Amino acid sequence: MKYVWDPFVRICHWSLVIAFSVAFYTHSSEWHRLIHVRAGYVAGGLLIARIVWGLMKTGYASFDSFPLNPMHAARHIYRVLHGNAKRYVGHNPAGSLVIYAMLATGLTAVGSGWLVFNEGWLIDQPELLQALHHYSTWGWLILVAMHIIGVVTESILHKDNLIRAMITGCKRESRKGEKQARQKII
Repeated sequence: MKYVWDPFVRICHWSLVIAFSVAFYTHSSEWHRLIHVRAGYVAGGLLIARIVWGLMKTGYASFDSFPLNPMHAARHIYRVLHGNAKRYVGHNPAGSLVIYAMLATGLTAVGSGWLVFNEGWLIDQPELLQALHHYSTWGWLILVAMHIIGVVTESILHKDNLIRAMITGCKRESRKGEKQARQKII
């Protein structure tokens, strides 16, 4: 077993799951508006903390360990669909793409939600802000669903429980052939 995900990443991940779920569940209720707003603020704080951690941390938490490369992501998805995808100890290229998209969409959802709640602040376009918040939040949900599908698919494909890895921090180590194949891709 290889120690992959540090406690900060795991706590941030599961806290974000909770904050997003609470904010999404309470989004249409005037009664729960403050709960929705506070959950959104927590989600925003967690996103910013994860970005800072990814910029300063080394190892698998670092953004350097999973670069944004759409071509490698497309190649990985092609290989998954054909049953010969490579196994990665950290994020695979398609997972990396979804992670970056979730970070950007999440920040857009939180930022636009903050502006909607604060009545536009310096922007006098309430309908535009509400639409941006609405669509970015639903986009975030779609990306979360893609993330979950990817995690389940990779877990089945490589016989590696990725949900357990995000709880314990440990993941099965790559075999020698898998490491060599990964080096050829990157």
